[in-house]
Amino acid sequence: MEMPAAFVTALNDVEFEFNSARSNAPVIPHVEKPRRTRAARAALSRGLIRAARAIGPA
Repeated sequence: MEMPAAFVTALNDVEFEFNSARSNAPVIPHVEKPRRTRAARAALSRGLIRAARAIGPA
C-alpha cells in the first residue's frame, strides 16, 4: 500500500514543480559532473562489488 501512495506523491511534486516555472524562465542545460566525482563514484562501486563478492554465498 505504500508504493502507490509514493507514486502519487511523486507525481504531484513533479507536477507542482513543472507548473511553478515561469514561462520566460531560462533553461539550464544538464552539466556533466566533474571528473573527480565520476572517479570517486566508480571507485566506490568497485569497492562495494568487491565487498559483496567477499561476503556473498559461494
